[in-house]
Amino acid sequence: MNTGSFGSKNLNELKNYTWAGVVSFLNEQCKSNEMEKTQWLVEKKQYTERIAQLEGELQASEAVNKDLVRRVKMLEFSLRQERIKYAKLTGGHHRVNSDVISTILSRGEKNSDSIGQNLPKRRTRAHRQLLSKYLQELGLEDIFTGDLPPRQIHHRPSKSYGSNLQALVELPAETEISPIQKSDTLKINLIEEKPAKKSWEMKIALKSHMDVVRSLHFAQKEGILASASEDCLIKLWDISQYETFNENTQCESYYSLRGHKKPILTMTGNIIGEEQLLYSAGEEGIIRVWELLPPKDVNAYGPSPDKNYCVGVWESHSEAVWDLKHHPVDGLVLSASADGIVKLWKTVDTTTSIENWKSGKSSANLLRNFTYPTANGENFHIPTCTAWLVTELNSFVVGYTTPYLNIFDKQTGKPSIIRFVKENDIHDKINQINCIATSTNSNMAVCGHEDKHLRFFDINSCSCVKDLVGHTDSVSSLWMSGNYLVSGGHDGSLRFWDVRTYQCLQEIPAHRKKYDEGVLFICQHPSFNLMASAGADSLVKLYNII
Repeated sequence: MNTGSFGSKNLNELKNYTWAGVVSFLNEQCKSNEMEKTQWLVEKKQYTERIAQLEGELQASEAVNKDLVRRVKMLEFSLRQERIKYAKLTGGHHRVNSDVISTILSRGEKNSDSIGQNLPKRRTRAHRQLLSKYLQELGLEDIFTGDLPPRQIHHRPSKSYGSNLQALVELPAETEISPIQKSDTLKINLIEEKPAKKSWEMKIALKSHMDVVRSLHFAQKEGILASASEDCLIKLWDISQYETFNENTQCESYYSLRGHKKPILTMTGNIIGEEQLLYSAGEEGIIRVWELLPPKDVNAYGPSPDKNYCVGVWESHSEAVWDLKHHPVDGLVLSASADGIVKLWKTVDTTTSIENWKSGKSSANLLRNFTYPTANGENFHIPTCTAWLVTELNSFVVGYTTPYLNIFDKQTGKPSIIRFVKENDIHDKINQINCIATSTNSNMAVCGHEDKHLRFFDINSCSCVKDLVGHTDSVSSLWMSGNYLVSGGHDGSLRFWDVRTYQCLQEIPAHRKKYDEGVLFICQHPSFNLMASAGADSLVKLYNII
């Protein structure tokens, strides 16, 4: 076979390669690849360490930056507080903003400079020498050389919206606020003469409801708190050992009353003989009466009773019931409904056995209906809240969605209408009354309104005597005890007021807002130093005096 010249040339070149040379070449290539791989891994490790080092430096820088920002904010806050103090001392007791502060500061500097420049020094020195001569003749030459007493700064109590976060205490009944004589004003130190005050602080938050909590009630005989919610349940809490509670205490309700099929909006209670009764109502328009049993008489894990402790059902309203109020002395209950009617019910008296309630007999009688008097008979005034007058037990007040407060006599039904808004300023939704509290020692009623106002009414003269802006949102709940008032609003805060001076004494952030609602109900225990608030955040919070 003739392979030609090309075949012979390739054969000559192949003779130069041996198996040993090929194996040696492959070994050298493998070593070279391994060395390159090792160098790449070393470089990768170095770069990874460098990246980690740079990330650590970045995190440290960010931490230092955050700390510096926090310190700057703290310094700014301290400077702002000092400016506010200075502005209050120079510009009055009212709340001032940063613009007012800067204006007052610049004005003070300008005035001080102008006084220093315009004051004739020689004339002043001459007048001083002449004054010293007169004092020597009178024997009072040491008035300039003697030690001057330290200047006492008299702070006027603030009347702004909660800026004076001081305590709330009950003063003795004999203590009355008398006006200070002009001649004695500089001799009285208001700060030193005030008694040591205490303040309210949160004790515990009760978490068990699944929806908005609308109403609360403290039992008078036992340490029981009842809470009504839009989850259609009434929960009973044992608070007899409230002094041992703290923020970490796990407190659960010992029983849940079931019977309402729609959200519960209001609740009240009273004592008949030895039995404690609870009244609840809501969107159904039905009032249910419950037997309130202490924890020792309830088996939370046993079989449920047939009637679930419900001992009466009152059916008369055609729409939702907004408010229930029990008479302080008599067996009477007021109910205000969205159907425009306020109804007066007579409950069982002390001579009637509780067995009638349990046997299903009629437990109450409807005594009278009260409606807002209109000329044409149309009832467009919808009652929203009611309250009994403690000083006149035959009368009660009713608040409406319109700018009117009505006083009814429960026996005659005669109304006395108080109008608190001018004709040109009528806005039904804005001036709606959300809650009413009446005084126990004076013929006065306080109303919380949708327009953020607190209005004080004199029942004798049927007039509005004071109008305050108490919250940054609608006022939703009130509680009055003696000379002190507690208000809650949809801004989520509680504010404590002295009704004699209309001053805000303390402010507490209580509940978080939900669906534009905040605090929905406030009540105070009749014998304990304990207060409770219910909110839209489904919580019930207890507060005590510290």
